[in-house]
Amino acid sequence: MKAVVKARPEPGVEVWEMDAPMAGPGEALVRVRAAFICGSDLGIYGFTPAYSDMTLPVVMGHEFSGVVEAVGEGVEGFAVGDRVLSRSVVSCGECRFCVAGMDNLCESSSLFGIHQDGGFAEYISVPRGLLYPIPGGMSFEEAALVEPLSNAVHFVNDLTPVESGDLAVVLGIGPIGLFSAQLLRLAGAEVLVTGISVDTERFKIAGKLGLEAVNVDNVDPVELVMERTSGRGADIAFVAVGAPSAVHQAVRLVRKRGHVTVVGIFPGDVDVPMTTVVRREITLAGAYDARASNFLEAVNLMETGRISAIELATHRFPLEEAERAFEVAKSRKGCKVLFVP
Repeated sequence: MKAVVKARPEPGVEVWEMDAPMAGPGEALVRVRAAFICGSDLGIYGFTPAYSDMTLPVVMGHEFSGVVEAVGEGVEGFAVGDRVLSRSVVSCGECRFCVAGMDNLCESSSLFGIHQDGGFAEYISVPRGLLYPIPGGMSFEEAALVEPLSNAVHFVNDLTPVESGDLAVVLGIGPIGLFSAQLLRLAGAEVLVTGISVDTERFKIAGKLGLEAVNVDNVDPVELVMERTSGRGADIAFVAVGAPSAVHQAVRLVRKRGHVTVVGIFPGDVDVPMTTVVRREITLAGAYDARASNFLEAVNLMETGRISAIELATHRFPLEEAERAFEVAKSRKGCKVLFVP
């Protein structure tokens, strides 16, 4: 089979011809039909410090869907031909975090595309416990977007204390930012999303989703928020981009006792204006990945049409054009770039 592989501790990827995996005990072999490039995949592509401990070589990709081709010993509930989507984190189920339902923080987790072979391939072997049936009427592309949506569900619904009437500013107009903005709006917040000049296509998508978006290259988001709130500040700032400037903007634009949720992965350490955080009693919270329960929530949100997803898919490539696909993803000229194996 063909697969997109991170093989070396340096920028770039390679397309390999390799043997397809087998469905081991408790696993299903899935024929991949759609697999999206995530922001973390861009970090892996560049071999940034945040991913320097990954396994090499490894087949990349963790946002995927497909069809069951074979089932291993002991697999129940799925059969050959079933359409499936998958969670991305293999957790131990035994540590204190897993027992508490916080499997996203598992002390010995393994992630597809980082620690074990992922979905940028024609086939992937997946533990049965990570698989979910794709609802009727949901496309493979929509199904593959459930994984990033589940992250946003965790970030917003579990970790961001939003109330109806709140002003929430989402810094970052990428996929997670657009999903999170929709969830904040569902919770009753007034939502403002920010991006930069290169995000032309993403601003168009935000418009289609009915979201207000501003270009921070032209408008100071702090001044805009303070003017809109008569100097009070926003109730919530949501940092959905790994840019240090966004953290500084978030702290400056929230009100006293406001809440800042940070989900971006940064290329290095970030200086935070802690004196402002302390004197204004701002809550600064990190948010990472998704719990298993968030996945079912995401499926339901997408299936019922309360969250729009397919608008985010802008570019499609075969596996053979991996370098071109990553160049488009890095350019930010689109939004979600996917492989169609």
